[in-house]
Amino acid sequence: MREQYELLGKQQEIRGILMEIREAIGNEKERQELQRLFEQAPELLFACLSGEDPKARKNAAKILGNLRGEDIPQRLWQAYEREGQLFVREDYLKALENFDCAFFLDQMRVRQEELEGRLNQICTEEDVFGGLKKQDGSGEERNKEGEEKHLRRELQALRKILLKGEKPKFHGFAGLLKPADVILLTNRGQEALTAGQIQKGRVRLGKGLVQVEQASLEELLKIRTWRELLFQIPGIRRLNLEEGAKTLLSGEFEELLGSLLFGEPPYYFRIELKNRLALSKRSQLARHFAARLEEQSGGFLKNAPSAYEIELRLTEGREERYVPFLKLKAFPDQRFAYRKRTVAASLSPVQAAICMELAAPYLREKARVLDPFCGTGAMLLERNYKRHADTLYGIDLYAPAIEGARENAELAGVPAHFVNRDCLTFRHERPFDEIVTNFPVKGKTRDAHTIDCLYGQFLDHAGSLLGQSGVILLYSHDRGYVKKHLRQRPQWQLLQEWCVSEKEEAFLFCIRRV
Repeated sequence: MREQYELLGKQQEIRGILMEIREAIGNEKERQELQRLFEQAPELLFACLSGEDPKARKNAAKILGNLRGEDIPQRLWQAYEREGQLFVREDYLKALENFDCAFFLDQMRVRQEELEGRLNQICTEEDVFGGLKKQDGSGEERNKEGEEKHLRRELQALRKILLKGEKPKFHGFAGLLKPADVILLTNRGQEALTAGQIQKGRVRLGKGLVQVEQASLEELLKIRTWRELLFQIPGIRRLNLEEGAKTLLSGEFEELLGSLLFGEPPYYFRIELKNRLALSKRSQLARHFAARLEEQSGGFLKNAPSAYEIELRLTEGREERYVPFLKLKAFPDQRFAYRKRTVAASLSPVQAAICMELAAPYLREKARVLDPFCGTGAMLLERNYKRHADTLYGIDLYAPAIEGARENAELAGVPAHFVNRDCLTFRHERPFDEIVTNFPVKGKTRDAHTIDCLYGQFLDHAGSLLGQSGVILLYSHDRGYVKKHLRQRPQWQLLQEWCVSEKEEAFLFCIRRV
């Protein structure tokens, strides 16, 4: 690193040297070494911001963004202001994201207005994908297209700093008491489970979703078996990307936002595109659509992917037409607010809630409940939400999971006992009425054979923990193992099984002692 850094002073092959340094500082030890060298001779790197090669200036800015020094922000800003190459300007701003830019915010606001004005000037109603209408394919048209692309990127980088520095107050939710047309996303195969809990509005089922017209949002917030709530946009069932921005803005989109959110525009948004294209192509289409939507909104919408309050989700349907939905960060969904701590193997609380809703006929009021593989507590807590339990015990061998379960239970306001130990050695003087658990799957610490054996060991030990009329609610991704070990153990009877998730091939088994 020292040799490379000192070569910068010779002003030869600067671009190649800077590229080597950039690659090297991906290693933290190399970055620290560069930091020491920079502190000893900062001008070697600062001088690269004034060199003739724009790609060298670009790499120098990226490197400086990974270092620390009082003079770095000022030097980066000065280089940004004098930079004549549009494709480089974005990188100065990205480097500045790592520093306190309070001193430059006023100047940044002025530049933001200039960029927005220039983009509005460039913007036309023509092809979203081509950027600008190409009447003759001339070099001038191609230059304008390139200019627009780089200005957009510069504006996004600039806006990210401004949003971080100004911390805008997002709009609050105003629509809780108003009927709304919504889509609830849930597990495929479990649509009727969610629909059966809805008393208000007109309900229709789709694949993995429940559509509710004139829904009561207060009622829906009491139902725990849906994953996401999306608002439908009145009057717009399908749109194509070429004319999509115009279609949205000429409809009732603005009126919908005004009815759902307190306050006045602008609204900060991002685009989520759902289709089968490769990620790079999908991202490119989303950027183009977002740019057109902002430019045509006249300041009503601001594209801010890193600090947004509105997600406009476009899901591809037939004939390359998209169904638009609205997801709001302000929507007050606190159903699973207790879930602050998780580990890699943690079960989604929605999955746990679906299990408890399916198994409701087998749940006892004021039962004694044990989860021998409790993780961070989702199964136990959702069991208690569905039907109040008298005693909750959670066992897990992984100490961080037990710590997380204790914190989650405290946040949920649910008294529970959590023990860090192997469940196969756990004993209790009083039998339990129910065992509910998300069974472990094979991974780094357990291979398939170990999991297979664990099912047998668990069923053999469960008999000593469960009362005579007790039941086991076992959530598993290994249906074959469960069936095999139940066949080998006639003391256990399978009362019912459900496919909880077709996608994950996850099943819930209700098992009782004979």
